[in-house]
Amino acid sequence: MPHPEWSKIAEKHEALVSQIASIIAEAHALADSIPVVLARYATAFGDRLVKLQALEIEAARCKREIELLQSAINQGGHWDYANIQEKLDAEFHEWQEKLDREAKQFQHQQGLLHHLLDAETARVLRDRFRVLARRLHPDLHPQQTPAEEELWHRVTAAYEQQNLEELDAIEVITREQSQEDLPRSVDAMSESVRRLEMKLQTLLTNLSHRRKSWPLDQLALLDSPEATAEKQKELEERMAALTLLRDQRRSYLDQLLAR
Repeated sequence: MPHPEWSKIAEKHEALVSQIASIIAEAHALADSIPVVLARYATAFGDRLVKLQALEIEAARCKREIELLQSAINQGGHWDYANIQEKLDAEFHEWQEKLDREAKQFQHQQGLLHHLLDAETARVLRDRFRVLARRLHPDLHPQQTPAEEELWHRVTAAYEQQNLEELDAIEVITREQSQEDLPRSVDAMSESVRRLEMKLQTLLTNLSHRRKSWPLDQLALLDSPEATAEKQKELEERMAALTLLRDQRRSYLDQLLAR
């Protein structure tokens, strides 16, 4: 018969192990959700952000063209407009390349929404991963054998590849080995609980930081149709203002060229 104090600590140990396994699974699910969040962000704002940046480049280029043209006019004599355009092309080459990369990236991210798992399969994957994390994760089993380490690598690879059959196979392999070899003394069990509490706090802190980092910090925005619409309206207003500024600069350029 176990010591009453040991049994009490063992219950706490069990609760901590379960909580840690769940947080580990949640952290992996959160990491895996990043492409989905990026796809949603690109779908909601990508086209507007690309158009906005294109307008910023056009307005900046117009301003720079005015500067170069005005300088050439002030110096008098003959000036070559083609040379001015070549200079502008060189100065704005990196800006344009960056815009092209971002446009392609947004387009790629938007396409990811067509390749999502159905909700039930995603739930089963997460549940299976949580069970296997409890059985094999190094944080819960610091004295792993090489065979157990290899199984954990297989688990993470299968989860990343959304390979439910592989996870099911590993679950069967580890089912009979899933009984934990708990410390038998009260002091040893207390130390194990202390270690798990520290690990739990670290995992919770890391999870909190991850939720606050890009792009996961955009979930509140994306989950609110009103906030999304407000952001889209803000981008469109900035586009309208930049369009006006660009057109004003183009009009002034036309006046300079007509001299």
